[in-house]
Amino acid sequence: MRKREDAAESLAPPLVSEPRKPFSPGPAPGRRKLLLAGVAILGLLTVLLSGLKWYVDSLARVAVTVPPHSFLSIDPGLAGIPYEDWTTTSEDGIKLAAWFIPSDRSSSKPPLIVVHGLGASKEFQINYIVLGHTLGFPVLAIDLRGHGKSERTITTLGWKEPLDLKAWTDQLERKGLSHPLVWGTSLGAVTALRFASEDPRAGGVVADAPFDNLRNSMAVHARLFFGLPAFPFVDLVSWELERHYSLDPGKVDCVEAAQNIHVPILVIAAEEDRRMPIPVVQKIYDAASEPKKWWVIPHASHEERTFAPDFRHVVGDFLDFAAAYPAAKR
Repeated sequence: MRKREDAAESLAPPLVSEPRKPFSPGPAPGRRKLLLAGVAILGLLTVLLSGLKWYVDSLARVAVTVPPHSFLSIDPGLAGIPYEDWTTTSEDGIKLAAWFIPSDRSSSKPPLIVVHGLGASKEFQINYIVLGHTLGFPVLAIDLRGHGKSERTITTLGWKEPLDLKAWTDQLERKGLSHPLVWGTSLGAVTALRFASEDPRAGGVVADAPFDNLRNSMAVHARLFFGLPAFPFVDLVSWELERHYSLDPGKVDCVEAAQNIHVPILVIAAEEDRRMPIPVVQKIYDAASEPKKWWVIPHASHEERTFAPDFRHVVGDFLDFAAAYPAAKR
């Protein structure tokens, strides 16, 4: 028996020990927590950036959207002033609407174009129309693009709106009326300044409550309406405006425009205007060439115009002066 067992053992394969695999423990608990925290932070940043992009996109859309306003069922006829409905088309194809009020007496005065502010329309300018008509001017009260009876479109905050004034000046010339004076309020003032800086046919400008430049105005309105700091939102919204709407806020500059105006200019600010405060508006007056006039409306806020006697006197005297300004100097 012993021999058989020895023989069996001699036939069995030799025992070979397998090499040990090195021990590879999983991530340490501390490293796992750091990894999970990193993934969570990355996810949170992605969500925040997506939310920020949506918010900036929304702000850009708000900036170029014409605000809704109450419809005013009023026209110059209700004040006993005859008027005509005029239409024209801007250089970039936008259909525009206006009222034309002829002078009711023989007068050599140039036409007066009245331009409303953002979210308003010519119906809101009845007092302007009546004063201009009373002073003996042919008055053209316009609806800017996207406003009133003009074609519905975005506002470009003073960038393309000068094309509206160019189209109306062309229309006036076809009617034998030249060298219009332009009286604009807020967005209308920005439009008037930029038009007069580019078109030598302008005979004079009343700029009531314009901003100095669009970037600075965006910063003011971001703080007033949304409680947002200028940085980084002005840069981000400016980028969106340029990318989506071909609107470069850096190019809508009324101070620069004032430097290129060589006709009489009246710059008006309001004492309690938080949107276009006095120091902002005064930059435009300081940049303008002579002849120029500066006035601050006492106790008034943005676009709050009661047409008190002092207001009518200042504006009326200036319009008469600009109308009589030598054409050779225009």
